[in-house]
Amino acid sequence: MFETVLVADRGLLAVRVIRSCQRLGIKAVSCVAEGDEHALHALVADEVIALGPAADQLSRNDLIQAFIEAALVSGATAIHPGGARDLGVAGFAQAVLAAGLIWAGAPLAGLTPWSETVRRGDRALLWETAPPVAGQAAQPGVVGPDRLVEAVTGLDLVERQLRHAAGEPLDDVPAPSGHAIQAALYAGPQTLVPVAVRGWVVPEHDGVVIDAVLADGAWLTRHDDAVLARVTAHGRDRAQALDRLTAAVDGIAVTEPPAELAALRALLRESR
Repeated sequence: MFETVLVADRGLLAVRVIRSCQRLGIKAVSCVAEGDEHALHALVADEVIALGPAADQLSRNDLIQAFIEAALVSGATAIHPGGARDLGVAGFAQAVLAAGLIWAGAPLAGLTPWSETVRRGDRALLWETAPPVAGQAAQPGVVGPDRLVEAVTGLDLVERQLRHAAGEPLDDVPAPSGHAIQAALYAGPQTLVPVAVRGWVVPEHDGVVIDAVLADGAWLTRHDDAVLARVTAHGRDRAQALDRLTAAVDGIAVTEPPAELAALRALLRESR
């Protein structure tokens, strides 16, 4: 397994990748643009490398090279792309390999299909696992719904990517079990950034995983999108999964930044 991995992303998914690395005993390195020094992915990483004040103005190719240089400086032997689709996965991977580094964003193939079940305007709010259909392809590699796959298979897909990249043999994907539902919590329209996170309370419930960019002491910055958290619940059937998801969302609290908790709670009750 790798000793050091650079996570070439920020925000919610970067935090998830960093924590999987740390659970495996891997040093996780994060990169920050100006203004992101107190974002959660910077606070939880083992090492932080600044990309410079003009990082958000770099071209795609220049940003890729900046990540590669940061990896070399940190001693990382592999780069995990997180969900950095804007960089172009194929070109990014080729540049990483050309630099003598290992690409840890291996494809996630033969996995459980999921479906987006609620969308309002340009916002996706709810996803669920879908029963397999003959000839239907899974939809892996998407930031939120990958947690649905993990919920019904018991896998850590980031760990699976890292082990695959390290050349370790992988077990077969377990057969899906039960039902999983995921909800997105959005920032309120009155949110102004940067803002220090205050009063973030996350409940602990069986069968529930909460991914967020929030933690007391962290900052929400201009680089963040509107999604503050994703809550994923698993149960033996849809009813139990929805009950667990509803209970978890009911238990979430945050003072700053403003969050659309009331709207999400109403949506979950409408979904019964």
